[in-house]
Amino acid sequence: MPKSDSQSGKQLGARLRAALTDEQLSTLLDVAGGAGVLRSLDGALRAADRDLADAVSKILAPDEPADSSTTAVETSDRRALEIWHEHWAAWEGHVAELGDEQGAYAKHDEHWHPPYFDPSALAEDLDGVAMKLAPGLDRAFALAADPGLFDEALAEIDRGIDGYPDWVQMNEDLCTLGPHATTCALRWIWLGLAAKPAAGGLFVERLWKLENEYEQVTWNGEAAGRFFAGLPEEASREIHTRLGAPPFVEGSDEVRSLWHRVRVIYEQRFDSAAHLRTCNENLERDWRYGEPLIAAATVRRDFAAAERYVARTLSSLLRYNVGEPWQPEEPLWEAKRYGRMPEEERALLDLLGRWAAIAEAGGSRARAASCRLQQALWTSADDWPAVFAAFADFRSRGGEAAVGEKLFGAWRVWAVDACTPSGEPPAGQQAESWVRWLIDARHDPTSCRLGLGEHLEAWIERCRTHAAFFGRHWRSLALLTRSLPQHEQIKSEYSAFATHVLLTQNLPGKCAQSVREALASLELTGIAPMPAWSERLHTLVPSPANSSALYTAQAGWMKALSEVNRPRYEALIARWRTEFSRRRNLWKDLKTCGCPGC
Repeated sequence: MPKSDSQSGKQLGARLRAALTDEQLSTLLDVAGGAGVLRSLDGALRAADRDLADAVSKILAPDEPADSSTTAVETSDRRALEIWHEHWAAWEGHVAELGDEQGAYAKHDEHWHPPYFDPSALAEDLDGVAMKLAPGLDRAFALAADPGLFDEALAEIDRGIDGYPDWVQMNEDLCTLGPHATTCALRWIWLGLAAKPAAGGLFVERLWKLENEYEQVTWNGEAAGRFFAGLPEEASREIHTRLGAPPFVEGSDEVRSLWHRVRVIYEQRFDSAAHLRTCNENLERDWRYGEPLIAAATVRRDFAAAERYVARTLSSLLRYNVGEPWQPEEPLWEAKRYGRMPEEERALLDLLGRWAAIAEAGGSRARAASCRLQQALWTSADDWPAVFAAFADFRSRGGEAAVGEKLFGAWRVWAVDACTPSGEPPAGQQAESWVRWLIDARHDPTSCRLGLGEHLEAWIERCRTHAAFFGRHWRSLALLTRSLPQHEQIKSEYSAFATHVLLTQNLPGKCAQSVREALASLELTGIAPMPAWSERLHTLVPSPANSSALYTAQAGWMKALSEVNRPRYEALIARWRTEFSRRRNLWKDLKTCGCPGC
């Protein structure tokens, strides 16, 4: 007996899926769609599966381009939920690794060391999954009907971390969720409460409860702040009001807490006076609180107050721990000694610029000149011509002479330190430095140029005649030699010496270029470093006794010595022939390097 049409229709889809490839099925649907067959089936599809019919109708809708931006809309509800569950399974897979000493988040640096829990690796993996969950989150929430999903997910993470054996070393820091995971969790929790009365208050109470229940997990502060800032106006006002009552008042005192961050966001929107009080109270703990205070004082043209706020803000940024706030008439080099984040670099320069503008508006030209000079010194300390130009500009803008002398002296100490080659005593511990004399001469050629020549000649002569002095300062002698205008001539005449001895040391930024420019501009004559090298270079040649197989360093230095003092070279080679005659690799490397007589 033949099967009914409905029975054969039900089996047809399964038979086609079994018989055709995905590509062939796609071709079949393309042909059917092009012929208008799919449009004619809307009623039958809707009777069989409304979700299917809605998805097909959206895909076939005219005037909507079929690109990746419409994929989420075109997906059927069941397929959207299926995709969500696929991604959620990956989340659960990561969480399932917790508590296992052999799992993905129990790290072993060495097999004899006990494992340790790596919360950052867990947070990174969960955040990667959250990136995939985020686009379909609102739709999945409506379809899954599980408002407590993320409450339980956070509890699972907390239990998993607590579940590690005692011998697994635990990180003192909490597992801070990444920005995408934080946003997904907060969004899911919010969707479960958004339709209820006083949703804002319920939301923060739920988060407060979770924060106190889970000992191992916390939010990404920046992502959470952005989420709260984007909540509807009514809910935001409810939250602002709720944060003014216990227990949130006490919980928002700590500047690093989520509740402090949220309170500041809403104070800025709803209570500007309270916001300025909060900024004033916390400025010494975080320099970012200074901006609203400076702006408010500037708007009301209270330039004295604006200056005080800039000073406090910069002191907070610089972590200046002296009793009084830092002033632009004081050196900044101690602060420059430590690396700073790009955000702090930009903020420091911006604050100095704003201080200059505020000081000018308040009639303090000298203070403004100091601020602009500090900007130039911070950005161009290694560029001597720029520094000298900045001091000239400082004087032309009405800067105080005593302040200029103090800041120039502080910069000069920094510049000499920066130009002191690695391996030598710090310039601050040296009685003399030819770089210091060079800076003075370049800054004031009329008074100091002739004195510089005499200093350099005496300094080189001391290197030649005093072995201990040469041993301490030969690297500075190398810097001087390769910085002189006649360096190219020396390099041409003593090529191995230039390659193996006058090694280019990595001075900061434009320091090496600045030294060369200063020596060239002063047009000094008679500066002859080679006699010192000829007299003392042999003392720097490394002994073969300190090597066992490779002698390329000894060969390079010996080749250099042969160029600058052949008799010393011959004497040293003769001694080596007696002491190291059996070291075949030594003589092989000497010969390869082109050492005479090898």
